[in-house]
Amino acid sequence: MNILYWLALFTGFFPYLTIVSFGTDIQPWNFLSIFFIVTIFVLYSKRFDNNIKYSFIVFILSIILVFLSMSDLKSYIRSFIGYFSIVFSPFVYFYIISKNYNRFLYFLKLSTYIWFIVAVVQKFLFSSFGSILLNRISSDAIRGVTSLSPEPTFYGIVGIFYILVFYSIGYDKFKKYIFIWLFQILFLAQSSMAIVFLIIFYVYKIIFSFRLTYLLSLSIFFVLGLIIFLSIDINSYVHIRAVSLLIDFLDKGFMIFQLDQSLNDRLSAVFFSLKGFIDNYGLPHGMSSYSIYLMEELPKQDFFYGVSMDNRIMSYYGTILFELGIFGLTIPIVYSIIIYKAYKKSLKIVIHYLFFLHTILFAAIQLPFPFVGIYMGILLYKAKYENTNNTQ
Repeated sequence: MNILYWLALFTGFFPYLTIVSFGTDIQPWNFLSIFFIVTIFVLYSKRFDNNIKYSFIVFILSIILVFLSMSDLKSYIRSFIGYFSIVFSPFVYFYIISKNYNRFLYFLKLSTYIWFIVAVVQKFLFSSFGSILLNRISSDAIRGVTSLSPEPTFYGIVGIFYILVFYSIGYDKFKKYIFIWLFQILFLAQSSMAIVFLIIFYVYKIIFSFRLTYLLSLSIFFVLGLIIFLSIDINSYVHIRAVSLLIDFLDKGFMIFQLDQSLNDRLSAVFFSLKGFIDNYGLPHGMSSYSIYLMEELPKQDFFYGVSMDNRIMSYYGTILFELGIFGLTIPIVYSIIIYKAYKKSLKIVIHYLFFLHTILFAAIQLPFPFVGIYMGILLYKAKYENTNNTQ
């Protein structure tokens, strides 16, 4: 079992790495390690955490819908892997962390340095360093590096979840690693989405602290930022994706979401998945209906264009709600319960993390993304074993 635990940690912290490509960004190795661990648990009658048991509804329903949907084999496999990972990976990582917390901590810190070193090499020495271990790499002159992920955006989102994990186990003890990840997001990945997530995280943190001094600090920070922005030649930094988007936003306002194809495509996934959920009165669409729904809806509007027409929805919650309907609400409810139990001694922190997690999970995060399970696993551990008085 120790080998499987190490494999689950390695494939969890490096989900995009593979020697043999399967044509997907997130490789199936993490799913396989989770699957084998769960199988052994079942054979040896291990008890599942009560918080996770409720989400079994999602997995059972997804299996039923997979067999009822008229779809291709690829969609069947994608759905099975995605919903299996959602339901079981939090429990598996909770068990791994509980079994050997120091092992988890060692890998958490070590992997931070590995992501950082690879990114630095790509930035300053060899731009395609590590690409042989990935299915693909998508980057250009105005985007940041990818490190051990296919895109700067994915690299940035990985960093966001590392920061969440480090915060959950203690900011004061691990702030060095949080700063390393902040540096990676801002200066190496340069992901506009991840930077927006960071801004949302700290704005929520200030707002939900309910402290006048924090709100005053936010106002001062905003004013100083505006002064700095107006005093520099921002056009000299237009090669940075986040800066170019900021310039476009200041010039065109919210129309940037229509004019920028990448933003337009990502926003369309959130919009149409939620619209489909409402249009169908919360009833499940199944696993192969999204492209059909898009073909019906796109001609009715003129805001979204060049939208991805396959059945893979670029939104974590959007996918769940569209495919499973009202039953998919089980997942955000379970996540909310876990967050509450982990931080229940501070209602301010509970509200902060509830709002933040539920905000970012509408973004283009794939269902098998293991960092969601890792984060839920550490929160389950925190709820059971740690005193949360001094955590952030």
